[in-house]
Parts: sequence; C-alpha cells; structure tokens
Amino acid sequence: MLKNKIQANKIESKSNMTTEVKHDKDKNNKDKMKFTLVDIVFTTLFTGAFIIQLILMIFFVNEIRIVILTYIGWITWIFSLFFGLINFRTFKKRGKVPKGKSYVNTTILVDKGAYAIVRHPQYLGGILFSISITLWTQIWLSLVLSIVIIVLTYHWTYTEEKNLIEKFGVDYINYKKKVSRLNPILGIIKYMKRKNKY
Repeated sequence: MLKNKIQANKIESKSNMTTEVKHDKDKNNKDKMKFTLVDIVFTTLFTGAFIIQLILMIFFVNEIRIVILTYIGWITWIFSLFFGLINFRTFKKRGKVPKGKSYVNTTILVDKGAYAIVRHPQYLGGILFSISITLWTQIWLSLVLSIVIIVLTYHWTYTEEKNLIEKFGVDYINYKKKVSRLNPILGIIKYMKRKNKY
C-alpha cells in the first residue's frame, strides 16, 4: 500500500513537472517572433545593404564634398545613438525583463522614454545611422542603400507589431493609436499633445 502511494506521488509529480515545463515552453514561444520566408529574405537584403554601406563609409568618403552634409551626418548619428542604443537599458528596466533573459523578453509594455515618441526606437536608430553614413560618404550608391534599408526596416515593423499585438493585446493596440511608428517629428507632436492634456 505504501509502495502504491509512493508510485502515485511520483507519477503525479512527473505529470506536474511535464505540465510546468510545457507551460514554460508555451510562454517562451510566445516571446519568440515568427518569421516567414519573406522576412528572412528581407533581413538578408537589409544585412547586405548595411554591410555594403559600412564598406563604402570606410573606403569612400565625401565623393560630392558638401561639408554641411557631413555635419548634418554627425548630428543624425548622435540621434541614431539615442534611439538605437540608449534605449536598450530603458527597455530592459521598464519592461521588467526576468533576470538572465534578453532585453526583448519584456513582461509589460514599455511606453516611456523614446518609446513615448516612437514605437520602434531601435529601428529608427538603425535608419538614422544609415542616413548618417549616406551624409558622410555622399555617394549615390549609399543613398540607394539607405532607401532599401528604410523600406525593409519599415516592413519589419509590421511583422514585429503582429507579434506584439499577440503578446500585449489591447494595450498594444491602444499604444499604436497614441505613438508614431517611426516618425520622430510626428511622435514628438503626439507626445506634446498628450502632455498638454494632463
């Protein structure tokens, strides 16, 4: 009889462990983005365009030689750092990311800092960095690559937003209504209007 109880407890505890593991597995899958073949092709094109732009930046500088564009490029680069890099810490801290997890594993919707201005500040940072390279190098090919990067990045935000709606539901839908996707000027205008209401 005692043996049967011990075996029943072992089976029940194994069953509970399986359920917990399955639940954790489902929870982890919810945090992962789903990619289509189109997304993979676009990501490959994006990466190639970005690498070519970096090579152009290193080996070809100021083909047209308009100095003011170089200075605007440096200013654009500073904004790219703000939107692209500084927000990783904000995202991790305000998103209540579990210890040991990547910054993308937020448990709550982040809508403070740069996220109050644009919904995708890291992507905006990448776009601004690409534009700054074009302004530094002043090469037509770099301009074409910047346009490709902007279009692909914009497409990528649609894929990400589908996943974010699945993850955060109505909260993200409401967030989309309040905050611009990638346009920082429109984002600042919307932000100021929200601040003036309160």
